[in-house]
Amino acid sequence: MKIPVILNGEKQILDARPDEKLLPVLRRQGLLSVKMGCTKGKCGSCTVLLDDKPIPSCIIPVAIIKNASIETLEFFLLTKEGEDIQNGFKQAGVNLCGFCSSARYFQTYELLKKVYRPSAEELEELSDSIKCNCCDRKTFINGVIYATALKHEREGRKNGLI
Repeated sequence: MKIPVILNGEKQILDARPDEKLLPVLRRQGLLSVKMGCTKGKCGSCTVLLDDKPIPSCIIPVAIIKNASIETLEFFLLTKEGEDIQNGFKQAGVNLCGFCSSARYFQTYELLKKVYRPSAEELEELSDSIKCNCCDRKTFINGVIYATALKHEREGRKNGLI
């Protein structure tokens, strides 16, 4: 089956069986940030942005993604939002194992899209939603706080300008 999509900003035609999951199709495209973990949509290692929402690619059949926009971590890190999060994580000393990277980046992105300044409860909920111990809770939360500040600075929201 030929499936038209926008993959990392480019129109492409994916060739796959309709019942095949998105994860192996992306891996065949050479997109290595999409990792195989639990294959049940719970661990986050296969997270991608599907129409700007984080989803586990291991449970999504390709037949339902016709004309969808898909972003993997490789592409996302080149965006302004991705750079904000990446630099915030660096400032806080967040060192990720690689298996949880997509989940941490995309869940942080989703939170920062919805909330101007995340509350302590929202930050704790975000941290607890990712089931990986490579990064301690406090360091990860600090990374999200730094990313929030960088986003505000880039958008001109620093010091109440907006």
